[in-house]
Amino acid sequence: MDKNIKNLKKVLKKSQDILIITHKGPDIDAFCSMLIIFKILKQIFPSKNIQMQTKQNPSMNLPGMKDIQIKENIDNTQFDTLIITDASDIEMCKDSQDILITKDKNIIIIDHHDTIIPQSKNILLFNNNASSATEEVYTLLSATYHKHFKITEDIAQLIQYGIVADTGRFLYDITTPNSLRIFADMMEISPIDIEDFSYKKDKFPKESTIAIQEYLKTLTIEGDMAYMYIDRKTIDQNPDLKKGVSEAQAFLRDKYLRYIQGVHWGFIIKPDNTYQNNWFVSFRSTKGYQDVKIVAEELGGGGHTYASGVPIQADSLAEVLNRVLSVARKYI
Repeated sequence: MDKNIKNLKKVLKKSQDILIITHKGPDIDAFCSMLIIFKILKQIFPSKNIQMQTKQNPSMNLPGMKDIQIKENIDNTQFDTLIITDASDIEMCKDSQDILITKDKNIIIIDHHDTIIPQSKNILLFNNNASSATEEVYTLLSATYHKHFKITEDIAQLIQYGIVADTGRFLYDITTPNSLRIFADMMEISPIDIEDFSYKKDKFPKESTIAIQEYLKTLTIEGDMAYMYIDRKTIDQNPDLKKGVSEAQAFLRDKYLRYIQGVHWGFIIKPDNTYQNNWFVSFRSTKGYQDVKIVAEELGGGGHTYASGVPIQADSLAEVLNRVLSVARKYI
């Protein structure tokens, strides 16, 4: 058995209080992988205190989502083990007011992104660059516990949702034969309606329409790159914008930015809704063109070849834009 898997079994066996978290602004894959870990570990260790904490609910109804504890502040003080899924770094999971202690804690990281952080003594890192965190989690727990847990209908559906979400219905090149094999196995247990899932996943609140309009006012094209942004001042002047800005950013990032004729990659800047000096920059690229992971890494972020991001602390939108463009323009 792999040494890391032996260590994982040892840590989980000794742990009495386990907290499962994921990155800020969780997507469907993040939620699904977290829920799968929770459900499988509760089967194996029914007497242990195992919790999930996030700051928001999924954008659609997922099996078991009622077990997620919605917290204003994520706090692992009372837990001896912290499990992080769909993120390679604890900093991707916390805001300044969150309490995520690493000293004298067991840290288990399960990720699938290309960017890898160095391991330390108390960190167990599992990353085989699977198509999704969901696939990574299921493969790892299957290898660790073999037949010591049952794939329920809920778990089977969560695995399908997570894989479909992060592979873009198997259209992205991160899809592997293993992704398809796992999906087929889960489909035999409890098939999901992919068309219905995609429809629900892609819906956005009507409040996002105003934010989409504001973003489009800033659309700028330089060579084969396009970018958009929205200023915090604009949001402060119109409270209705705040309700839909995240969904607007996601829609334009995934459904618009790369589809402009002559544009093959770009980025969108979104201010943090809570902290005045926090911003998030999302990069997207068309297959075969710019490796945006390189751009994001140069700015201190990471991700995939064609989908990456970076959090940036800055006092103004102008400062963020200048920092990003100083790097991005090298690749136009």
